[in-house]
Order: sequence, then C-alpha cells, then structure tokens
Amino acid sequence: MHILIVDDSALYRKILSEASTSHPGVEVTAVANGDLALAKLAASKVDLVLLDVFMPDQNGPEVLHRIKSTHPGVPVVMVSGATGRDAQITLSALSTGAMDFIAKPSGPSFEDGIVTLRSEIRRALDMARLRSRDVTKPDAPLPKAPSLNVTPKRLTPPPFIDLLLIGVSTGGPKALAEILPRFPAGFPVPVVIVQHMPPVFTLSLADQLNRLSPLTVIEAPAKHKLKAGEVLIAPGGLHLEIVKNPDGSLETRHSEAPPVHSCRPSVDVLFESAARCGLRGALAVILTGMGSDGALGVAKLKSACPTWCITQDSATCTVYGMPQAVVNMHLDDELLPLGEIAPRLNKILRV
Repeated sequence: MHILIVDDSALYRKILSEASTSHPGVEVTAVANGDLALAKLAASKVDLVLLDVFMPDQNGPEVLHRIKSTHPGVPVVMVSGATGRDAQITLSALSTGAMDFIAKPSGPSFEDGIVTLRSEIRRALDMARLRSRDVTKPDAPLPKAPSLNVTPKRLTPPPFIDLLLIGVSTGGPKALAEILPRFPAGFPVPVVIVQHMPPVFTLSLADQLNRLSPLTVIEAPAKHKLKAGEVLIAPGGLHLEIVKNPDGSLETRHSEAPPVHSCRPSVDVLFESAARCGLRGALAVILTGMGSDGALGVAKLKSACPTWCITQDSATCTVYGMPQAVVNMHLDDELLPLGEIAPRLNKILRV
C-alpha cells in the first residue's frame, strides 16, 4: 500500500510518515502542497491520500476537489485538528468526497496521541483495501447472534413507534445529510443518532445538520428529555444511553464506560439502553460504517420490543460493514439504497 501525505508542516509530514510506515507493507511519499500531490498522483499509483485540512495557497478542501476531479477512485482521508473551525471544514470535505478523517494528536500525552494516530491510520488502510478490492466484508469478525428470544421477522412495521434510532460510522455525515433534511416538520417521534466521531466534531456535525434540516438537531445533553421532532446526536467521547423516568418520559444519560468495539459513543450501548425502556415499538436504522457496532444492539431491541430494522445497501455505503453485520445475523427487515431510506421512514410514520 502506498500512502501519499500532503501537509505543509515538515513536522507533521514526519509524524504521519513514521506512523504510517509502522504498519507492515506500507510505503510513503510526503509532499508539501496540492500541486506536488497532483504531480505524484499523475506519475505513480497511490492507494491512499492523507490530506491536511489547512495549508497555504490551496487548503485541503480545494486540493480534495482537484484530486476527486482527476483521480476520483483514490480514497482521501482528511487530517484535521480538533478545533471547531477544523471540524466544520472537515465535515464539509466529508460531504464532498473525502472518505473519512483522522484527528491530529492532541492532549497532555503526545505518546498516547501517536498510538491513537497509528490506530487511525491502520483503520484508514483497512478501508482503502476494502474499497480497492471491492470487498464488502467488515474489518472484524462478525458477532455471534446472542442467545436472546428474538421474535421472527415481522411482516409489517409495528403500529406504535416511540423512537427512531440510527447508527452510523464511516461515510456518516454524507448519509445523514441525505436523510435528515427529508424528514418533514412535525416529525412524530424523537430521533437519536450515534455517529462514530471524537469530541468537537459531533457538535459541528449537529450544527451542520441543524442548518440543513427542518427538525432541530443538537448534540445530546445529559438529562435531556426526548421530544418528538428533535434529533439528538451522541457527543464524541461519551456513550449515550436512554432511560425511562417514572412518569414514562425518556431521558438521555451520558456514560464514560469503556469503549465498545473500540468506539465511544457506541451504537450497541445506545440501542441496548433503549431496549431496557419498555418501548411500544422502535425503528432502528444501520447505515454505512466499518466493523459491526449496532448488530448486537438491534438483536437486543428486537428481543425487547417490536422493532423494524432498515439497513443501507452495499452499493450506496462508503463501507458495507455495520449494515452487513446486521444482515448476516438475519436481523434486517428491509435493505434499501440510501436515497430510499428517508421516504420509507416517512411512510412508516405516516408523515
């Protein structure tokens, strides 16, 4: 695998190069600007581009546009700082062609940041390999079906639905920007989403989607009562759970419990908490993403209450891992292209 690193900082070119070549079978070329990057892409095969968000002359999104215009098949991962401005620009890049993003090391321990960076680059390499080979299997073994009393597949969605739950990872910002704006004002149930992202980025994602959608989209606070027509996004770095109050209302709770599937927030944690709430019925949607987070959560939802599960099809996923995990456990009720999911949900909810 050959990685092309594009960053105007000599220090970060060195850091990213060393983190990349720590993985076996990886070669690296590092350049300082977009012109050199385009020249390298024209001259030799590149399997993955790591592209800095902020650079002089042409910034990351501008270089991304040039790469996607001339080399559309090459996956590009943005390398972003953890500031609000970086997060906003990174999310914009994700909606216009970037496969994913990696956060630059931050925090009190630089060594811990480098370990995380190596792990994130490994994940990007796995995604690039999956795309280049047109392989749809997830990057980790599928979970075994739990020993739960899961009812047979329903023929129709449940008549009473209290909650719409969505789990998504790689490719999620673009998928959510396709779905949420198509929900009408007056949407009859709360929407709760886990998107695998670090802190700061989930707040920027909520702000971006709030501007696009007729519904109110916010990063979920703790102890916040769920309301119909409101969209809550799990905050990065925390698990989001749903609890039922004595008066029957549903409320959010944050947790700093260990990551699940290396993720915090985790889709499984959210879905399993909803399964404990005694819902009359639920809609579960699993969208594009690496790995299998969400599959066990869907199983527990289906064992606890009438649940209709929609999964995104492989043709429209950035990575067909999370939906395939649900399909392979025979927990999906419908497998739909991304563009058909919002209209189907609106039809189920009669809006």
